[in-house]
Amino acid sequence: MVSDPPLNFDPIPFLEKFNDPWIEYNLNRIIGKQTETAYKKLAKDPRVQELIDACVMWPDPPLKRHNDASHPIHIMEVLADLGLNIEDEWINAITKLVRNNLSDEGLFQSKIEILERWGGKGTSELMWLLCDTPILIYVLKKFGVRNEQTEEAERLLVWKSENNGWRCKGDNPNFRGPGKKEDHCPYANLIALKALSQSRYKETAAVQNGIDSQILHWANRRENKIRMFGIGTTFKKIKYPNVWYDILHVVDTLSHYPYALSYEEFWEMWNIIKDKQKTEGGFIPESIWKTWNSWSFGQKKEPCPWITLRIFEIAERIK
Repeated sequence: MVSDPPLNFDPIPFLEKFNDPWIEYNLNRIIGKQTETAYKKLAKDPRVQELIDACVMWPDPPLKRHNDASHPIHIMEVLADLGLNIEDEWINAITKLVRNNLSDEGLFQSKIEILERWGGKGTSELMWLLCDTPILIYVLKKFGVRNEQTEEAERLLVWKSENNGWRCKGDNPNFRGPGKKEDHCPYANLIALKALSQSRYKETAAVQNGIDSQILHWANRRENKIRMFGIGTTFKKIKYPNVWYDILHVVDTLSHYPYALSYEEFWEMWNIIKDKQKTEGGFIPESIWKTWNSWSFGQKKEPCPWITLRIFEIAERIK
């Protein structure tokens, strides 16, 4: 672990300028201040309610591409990141919808449309893939659901790992994703690590293998390119929500693991993020998901309080 300050400038004065309830609630949570009043404002905020409304038909609509930032699976991720939990009746209702769609073996399913050339039927099917079920585990745990279903799903996720982490697979035996069959899938691997970051499997060999592959992918980024997952200029741009595969998503996930912090490659990635901080304390989004252009992280002109808060929380975690 490095001895330098986690960030170049103190972000708290910058964050205290904003009265968005998700900033107020999460800043108070991180620095140890009272959060009850701020949480009530967060749960009642009209923009948060709009996000909740977009999820109440789960598992519809079908997921056609995993980097669809407007899909409810990713909206649920944002709600979980904002700090919503099952104390809210609508969040509780959404978690029940997710839990109702369970495979026979015990993994949470999505409605997914896979093209015939990838081994699907070209129509929507209820199934699990390693590029979606870990998100559902993560969301349920962040919302505060901890029961036999989530415990079993975590155990099964560990059993689906290989000696190089998590590969491209699902319960459709004909499904075949891009890249070499023996490669780990950088995205599935990343979200599996994300799902297990608060579990009792945090220090298992399966998780360490996944971290090793994540680190090696960065270390070998010039020599060993995995199809669809190059690590270049686009990867290094600060972006939120954590829908796909980019530096903030990777660093945020790995920061939960002391094992990952032992790698100098982790600190290389962290320093790339750290050095993008502006003198007033904030971070400007460098890439955006257009479907989120009405939020502060959906523009590239000004420092974004929510992305700044996310990076501040990483800094607090690793210091």
